[in-house]
Amino acid sequence: MSEVLVAVPAEPSRPGGSPAGTSDGVCHPAWVQAERQVRSWAARHALVVGEEEMRRLARMGHGRMAGWLAPQASPAELGLLAQWGAFIALVDDGFDRHGQSPTQARAVLDELLGVLEDADGSRCPRSAAPAVRALADLWGRTRGAARPGWRQRFVALYRDFADATVTEMRLRASGEQLGLEEYLALRRRTITVLPVLAVVERSLPVADGLDGLREAAADIVAWTNDLRSAAREEDEGTENLVGVLARHHGCSRSRAAAHARVMLAERMDDFDQAAVHGERAAVIRRVREGSLAWQRETHRNPAGGGHAAGAEERGMPALVQHLAVGVDPAGHVEDRCGSRVLESALLLALLRKQGAEVGEQARLTAFLERRRAGASAVDALLIDACLDPAGMAGQASERTAGLPMSMGSGTAGRGRLKAVMLSTVLHLLCGAPLHDSDAPGPAGPEGITTFTDVHVLSARIVHAHACGRPGLVSDAERSRLVSLLSWGRNRVLWEASATTYLLGLHAVRTFRPDDPVVEDGVLRLCLAINADDGVPFLDSQDLWLTAVAGLAFTGEQALAPYVPRMADLVAAWQAPDGGWPFATGMRQTDVDTTTRCMEFLHAAGPDRYREALDRASTYLCGIAGPDGGFPTWVSGDAPDLDMTALHVGAGGPCHGSGRRPCPRMAPPRPLAPRPLVVAPALRHVGLRLRPLAQRGFPHQREADRLTPTPGL
Repeated sequence: MSEVLVAVPAEPSRPGGSPAGTSDGVCHPAWVQAERQVRSWAARHALVVGEEEMRRLARMGHGRMAGWLAPQASPAELGLLAQWGAFIALVDDGFDRHGQSPTQARAVLDELLGVLEDADGSRCPRSAAPAVRALADLWGRTRGAARPGWRQRFVALYRDFADATVTEMRLRASGEQLGLEEYLALRRRTITVLPVLAVVERSLPVADGLDGLREAAADIVAWTNDLRSAAREEDEGTENLVGVLARHHGCSRSRAAAHARVMLAERMDDFDQAAVHGERAAVIRRVREGSLAWQRETHRNPAGGGHAAGAEERGMPALVQHLAVGVDPAGHVEDRCGSRVLESALLLALLRKQGAEVGEQARLTAFLERRRAGASAVDALLIDACLDPAGMAGQASERTAGLPMSMGSGTAGRGRLKAVMLSTVLHLLCGAPLHDSDAPGPAGPEGITTFTDVHVLSARIVHAHACGRPGLVSDAERSRLVSLLSWGRNRVLWEASATTYLLGLHAVRTFRPDDPVVEDGVLRLCLAINADDGVPFLDSQDLWLTAVAGLAFTGEQALAPYVPRMADLVAAWQAPDGGWPFATGMRQTDVDTTTRCMEFLHAAGPDRYREALDRASTYLCGIAGPDGGFPTWVSGDAPDLDMTALHVGAGGPCHGSGRRPCPRMAPPRPLAPRPLVVAPALRHVGLRLRPLAQRGFPHQREADRLTPTPGL
């Protein structure tokens, strides 16, 4: 029994699930269309009324949810599933937001059950409540493709959900508290996973033998949600798994959250042990994994749940508890960048030009106004340019010249490009003049990152059109930009970067304002807005963080049980070129993430991941420069001292580092030595360190901090 986590999850017979298998880890490419459909459908049936309610629905992202749950569905089926998700959520949330009593909720739910139990199943008077009319519409379209006998099963599941919902409301109103087992049984019924899963499965053959698997999936989704929402629900006075566990064990909430995380690991193992091979079990697995992916992307609750340690909990035990809760059941270390001025201003400017999302414009404006006090010189310039474009158009150049920084140099010699990007951003925000002589030259087909490719194309296109000389950019370059921004449909933000995405969309709008890529981009960026109404720089670095955390976890007894699932996750997201991107669903790989992933997989199980490690070694050998140095992103780019040193660390015999092997994996054997690459890398590091040691290590340049976008 662990002194920190109280219990250690049992060893799984099959660690983790592979995102690379079948459709796991893939979101339906038509999820954006389903998102538009669900918003239109909810408004048409008056399930949402007013801008604030529409915004609440939009932030839920039910089209995105449907895309995760059914990545191979037809577009019509995808839209139907999104509407079911929205309907269930809006009805449930309505009880809380409208302050309804258990008796009032029972009356509403009985009306809904009446629609489902009616022989016709789609008739209702025009005077019926909006939720009743919406359900009649859904039910008529849902029953048509269902197998015989399915309707009775679904009605039973929805009735059970209705009864559980009313019970939960009565308990809350009376202040009665349930014991642990009673809470878990009730929570499984209120989470609505089982009714939604029934909709997904409705046309498939009967599979009653998988009810245990379905219940395990419902528990996993419910408990994960409770971990995320524990802090918020405590403030609201709502019962939650973390609070129940704290009461059950007589411990702090942070320790109770760690208990919940152990329970989740054990339930995931239960699921994997029960999941037999075959498409029927795979459907349930996809719903489980899709629900977890959707929860990771929503930002109603903070990653890790925000559980503060108790007053008596200090040092390593408290840190271990915090880290355990920060890893989701699928093995992702969750994160989200904080909101920034640059991206928030660019999105506000784009929405104004599109005449879209008036409510989001107001919230972005308020965010920038709050950030103006105490802003840095650069942020103040961007805020003023965005909020007072007419007044700043003629002042931007003078204000830029007075910035306390040098824009002539920077990482890998890209300082000039950063200066060009600043002038481009100011033009987009307030119409500051541009000069075609400042536009960067066309990028070659090789030796450039996806990010830099979009940045260069965007700058060239914006400059050419701003100067009235669109012919300076070829049609092939314009088409290439649109094509680039059409990649990565698996992510909400293109290549996880709001900065790059926004610059690209602004550029496309200059020559093709009605292109679907712009409309899609606006929807995606609004879905990615943080809870404080600002826009993040990146929406994820989950692969990089999972590898870094996993390496540390291998040497800590209480955390090592989570390593197998984390390692399987990392291995499954290896890119075709043998490297790794810093976030799942990206295309652009980099040396930094690849070396971190290699070191983690070697510590976790070198024999198990031998093929992945060999492919990664080939990737690194191919990216090394002739002097032994390693760039961050692509072969032929300027070498980076940090990347080269990281390669030396990952390429040497890791068993000599003193790190204990993961107790859940086979004993490690050394990585195959690569003297032809490691030795030149060592020489490169030595040659670079000698002059730096003589004159002192410089601090990061202010110019490099301006826009720390990957590839720039």
